[in-house]
Amino acid sequence: MKAIKFISTTGLLIGAALSLTACGQNNKNAAKTANKFPEQTPQKTAKQGGTLTYAIETDTPFKGIFDSQLSVDQVDSDVMQFGNEALFDTDNQYNITNKGPATFKLDKKAKTVTITVKKGVKWSDGKQVVAKDLEYPYEMTANKATNSLRYSDSLANIVGMKAYHNGKAKTISGITYPDGENGRTIVIHFLAMKPGMLQSGNDYFIETAAPYHYLKDVPFSKLV
Repeated sequence: MKAIKFISTTGLLIGAALSLTACGQNNKNAAKTANKFPEQTPQKTAKQGGTLTYAIETDTPFKGIFDSQLSVDQVDSDVMQFGNEALFDTDNQYNITNKGPATFKLDKKAKTVTITVKKGVKWSDGKQVVAKDLEYPYEMTANKATNSLRYSDSLANIVGMKAYHNGKAKTISGITYPDGENGRTIVIHFLAMKPGMLQSGNDYFIETAAPYHYLKDVPFSKLV
C-alpha cells in the first residue's frame, strides 16, 4: 500500500511539474505577444463633430426606451448612457456636489430640497432645460399608466405624491416652481427628512430630467 501511495504521489508531482512548465511557456508567449502592442493609448486632439458608431452584441433586440424612470432593460441603459446625463456630480463618498448641471440645497427645518439647473444646460435640440423638465420625471414615474417599476415608498415620501399615484390629484402638490415652469428651479417638499438624502442614489428624489416640450403630447400609456 505504501508503494502504491508513493507512486501515486510521484505521479501527482510530475503532473504538477508538467502543468507549471506549460503555464510558464504560455506566460512567455503571452509576454512576447503583449510587447507587440503599445503600452498606452496615444494622446490625440479630440475631433469636433462627427459620428460615433457603437455596436452592442445581444441575444435579443433592445426595446428603445431611453428614459431612466421607465427603462428596465440593461441594453437600453447601455445605449442611452452616452446622452443620459445626471443632474448632479458627486465626490468620492457619493455626496452630491454643486459642480454638475444642477445645484442642490437641502433644508432640514423646512423639509425641502431645492434643485436648480444651471443656465446654459440644454437639450440636444438647443432648448434650455427648465423646471418642468425637472418635475416631469416624477409624473412619469408615479402615473400608473406608465407601469413604471421605479415608483417606491421612498418617492411616496414627497408631499402629494401618493395622492397623484392613486389618481386622487392631477398634480404633485409637493413639487413647486418658485419661478414658474419655465424657470430653472423646483422645490421638493417631503413628509419627513431621511438619512442619506445628501448622497446620490438615495431614491428619495430623481436625479435626471425629461424633455417635457418633446413628450408633453404623448399620453403616459404610450410612453412605453
